[in-house]
Amino acid sequence: MSEKRLSPLGKSMGRQMIKSWEAPQFTHFSEIDCESMIEYRKKLPVKVSYTTILIKAVTDTIAEYPMMNASWDDGTKLILHEKVHMGVAVDTKRGLLVPVIHNADDLTIEEIHEEMEKIKQKSEKGNFTMEELSGGTFVVSNLGMFNIHAFTAIVNAPNGAIISVGKMEEVPMVKEGRIVAGKRMTIALNMDHRVIDGATGAKFLTALAERLETLG
Repeated sequence: MSEKRLSPLGKSMGRQMIKSWEAPQFTHFSEIDCESMIEYRKKLPVKVSYTTILIKAVTDTIAEYPMMNASWDDGTKLILHEKVHMGVAVDTKRGLLVPVIHNADDLTIEEIHEEMEKIKQKSEKGNFTMEELSGGTFVVSNLGMFNIHAFTAIVNAPNGAIISVGKMEEVPMVKEGRIVAGKRMTIALNMDHRVIDGATGAKFLTALAERLETLG
C-alpha cells in the first residue's frame, strides 16, 4: 500500500466538492439530433470543436432564461449575474480544472473558439492562474470524446447549474415516416433546486435542444 499526499490544489478541490455536494441537486435529460450541429460546423470559416458550439448555444439560451445564470448566496438571497462567465471542465496534468471564459455572452463563436484554443494549450500543463479559474457562473462539461453515453456532473457551488454532454452516437431514427441512420447525443442538466426549479430547467433545456437542432 502507498499514499499520495494531496497538493494544495487537491485539498481545495476536495473542500469545494463537499460544498457542492451538499446542494440539493436534480437532473433533466434531453436527447439531441446532431445533424444540424454537424452541418453547421462544416460551414464555419474555422474548424471549431463541438464544445465551442455547445458553449455558444448554452450562452445564447441563458439570455432567454437568466435564472439559469443565478447562484446561491448565503441562504437569504440569490445572486442574478448580468454577465455569463462560462466555466469549462477540462482534464489536466493537475487533475480536473474549470477555467472560465469571462463575458462569454459578448463573444462570437470564433472568439469562443480562440478562448478554447488558449484553454487547450494551458490544459497540457495545467498552469492556469487563479483569475482564470475564478468567477464562473455556469459550467459545461463534455465527455463526448470518450466512450461515455451520458453522465451527470456535480453543480459547482455556488453556481445554479451545469451541463454535461455525452458522445455522439449513430442510432436508428424515424424521419418523415422512414427509419434512417442518424447521430444523437444525450445532454444532462444538473441543477441546484434552491436556485432553479424544475419547470425553469425544463424550459431552458427544451430551448437549448431546439437551438442545437436548428443551427445555421
